[in-house]
Amino acid sequence: MLIKLLLAIAVLFLLILLIGLALPKERVVTRTGQFPIAPEVLYRIITDNNDWKYRTNLKDLVILKDDEGMQVWDEYTEDGSVIRFTTREKIPETFYSFDMESKLFTGYWEATFKLAEDGGSIFTATEHIRVKNPFVKTLYYLFFNVGKLMDAYQNDLRGKVERENL
Repeated sequence: MLIKLLLAIAVLFLLILLIGLALPKERVVTRTGQFPIAPEVLYRIITDNNDWKYRTNLKDLVILKDDEGMQVWDEYTEDGSVIRFTTREKIPETFYSFDMESKLFTGYWEATFKLAEDGGSIFTATEHIRVKNPFVKTLYYLFFNVGKLMDAYQNDLRGKVERENL
């Protein structure tokens, strides 16, 4: 009985590992939202890491280095994770990107800011995530909803815009 149980656990572990090896190396998720403020205002909000308290999933954000707006910072999430971010590129009012790294994954985030027909903004963000461990990658695909986190970020952003009447 014990041998059958151990064999079943080993087969399950191997199956999860093989699935992780077969999954794409990079997971890409994009979200687009429309906001009732000009792109330059939205850009300033998103790139201002000193003003992060509107984000409901963060416990803290610490800027470690700032070289004329090119920053390195750590975000501490409510669940205890720490993610290191490093600015990749900033094109004022139109494009922003940064690298991300944690114990479990690496990746990068890109955003574009475009003028909507109504004078507001069309904001498109794309996350590219690479999970380091193939076993964890399978579990990540099954249980970690990147799209939900990106939706929550845009909802927090929308809430800030509405609260501050921007």
